[in-house]
Amino acid sequence: MLSLTPAEKVNVEFRRASTEEVKALLSNGGFISAIGHPATASALSKILGVNVPTNRVAITLQPGDTLIVFQLALGRLAPGQELTEQDILNAFSQGKAFFVIARVQ
Repeated sequence: MLSLTPAEKVNVEFRRASTEEVKALLSNGGFISAIGHPATASALSKILGVNVPTNRVAITLQPGDTLIVFQLALGRLAPGQELTEQDILNAFSQGKAFFVIARVQ
């Protein structure tokens, strides 16, 4: 996720973010989705009120980049288990999913 030479260092600051803050960051478009599961992309589109497309890609962060992480705090899923859109929306409404902003410095 970070492209570093063996001698290179970067700092990454992580902090929780409110849904409103994430909505504001994404409202003008211009972001790259790296959400690989359709149910997650659909749930995030509903939560945030912006189109979050399914886009199963690897990303490489550079200094100055901001990453928005959608963290599901549900524990490890059973092998082969996939969450439905409703599962994700329920987890979010129950406080078992939240946003984290990571800034690469």
